Amino acid sequence: MTRAIVFLLALVFMQAAAFAQTPVTWEDLIDPETANFDDPYKALSGLELRSLGTVLRLRQRLSEEDIAAEARPRIESRLAQEEAKLAASGVQTEWLLSQRHSVAKKRAKAALTGNPALDGQEVAITGYAIPVDEPGEDGTASGYLVPEQGMCSHMPAPNPNQMIRYTIEAGNQASYVYEPVLLTGRLTLKTTRQEIVLLDGYVDMLAAFDLQVTGIRGLEDETPDNPASRLWKYFKRGETVKPEAAQ
Repeated sequence: MTRAIVFLLALVFMQAAAFAQTPVTWEDLIDPETANFDDPYKALSGLELRSLGTVLRLRQRLSEEDIAAEARPRIESRLAQEEAKLAASGVQTEWLLSQRHSVAKKRAKAALTGNPALDGQEVAITGYAIPVDEPGEDGTASGYLVPEQGMCSHMPAPNPNQMIRYTIEAGNQASYVYEPVLLTGRLTLKTTRQEIVLLDGYVDMLAAFDLQVTGIRGLEDETPDNPASRLWKYFKRGETVKPEAAQ
């Protein structure tokens, strides 16, 4: 009898552990191994980066066959000035320019790759919901979760590993664009791409994660109110907030 009770208790604890949700942050979604690479451009100041870009652009212009003869001396003079400024700052111009393609590939991979340690895990994460699809025949709807309000419309879209596509029961869908929510469910590494219409026009949504939502909690009462928040509500459901109320 005692052995049976111990077995049942162990089974209960195992089931509870299986469905326990791990709180995760957006930084947790980034693959630490892929993101850890030597980026020589990080050491440059904004002015140095701008000057380096100018050098590359001017060199490319001088290599073009259709460049006007009268324009060449002016471009060469500007190029010499920019190269001299970089040299005076100790910037290794030639080496940095030779690294640009390699670094670009590493940056792209770091932006796309999600943390494999979270694949298949039950998680809880907060963010701003972007409802997308109308309910399907299976009674589910979908959308995207992003870390900051306004992303993908008035702000650039986040990196793919900072965007989650979610599937949820239609009756539990977020009620307006950029509603602050806490989502729980099973997170998987699954790259998806979809073009949607969002406020400003068409947006390419590239996400590295998929979340099968089992729970949602609105955080509107826990999020500081601001005019932008009221505008998002208006765009999603015009009866909620009048345009003048968001002034």
